[in-house]
Amino acid sequence: MVISIALPELSLLLGSEGRLADQAFWNRKRLCHTDSRIGDEAGRRLKGILCGVERKATAPSAHCGDFLRRTIIEAFMVSLMSALPQDSRRSWNTGARLVTEAENYVDAAAGRPVHLSELCSALKVSRRSLHRAFADTLGIGPVAYLRRRRLSAIRSVLKQCDPATISIGDLAFEYGFPEPGRFAAYYRAHFGESPSETCLSTMRETQLALQRASQ
Repeated sequence: MVISIALPELSLLLGSEGRLADQAFWNRKRLCHTDSRIGDEAGRRLKGILCGVERKATAPSAHCGDFLRRTIIEAFMVSLMSALPQDSRRSWNTGARLVTEAENYVDAAAGRPVHLSELCSALKVSRRSLHRAFADTLGIGPVAYLRRRRLSAIRSVLKQCDPATISIGDLAFEYGFPEPGRFAAYYRAHFGESPSETCLSTMRETQLALQRASQ
């Protein structure tokens, strides 16, 4: 698979990654031997996105399209970064402060899915530094944190909308989960019930509220 992106845009997306944001890095030919497991995971993720796009009946929204685009680029970037030596420069940001800034940024997005690359660019911090900050402060990585925030946003929508008028698969896709099976597993692990069970619970609560109102 080949991905093509203009250098200025690539520098913008990777502005927090030091040498990867330098256009000179990309103008030099190089052969990078990536970890086969990371390569396999990147291939699986790309395949899941393509299958999700084919299943979706309507075109993705603008924020969904941007999130998926970042996810595709991220799959290649993670493979590349696994083959490069770690940057020896240290960050002067404290872990707790970085996590607070990240939480504030996601809160300001008002439920819109925020991708890791967007968060790193906004905070001007590398992926490794952000991961270290989250692991030290919350005990989880930023990817898991952002996933949980997206799952919570989906749950809020499911509990507020009429279940008969919403497609769980399309909703999950809009929030960066193109693979229904994987999304359902994440959702159940986090909330202890399936998305459809949340919908049924919402429907029962609505019916009870209508019955009380009519009495």
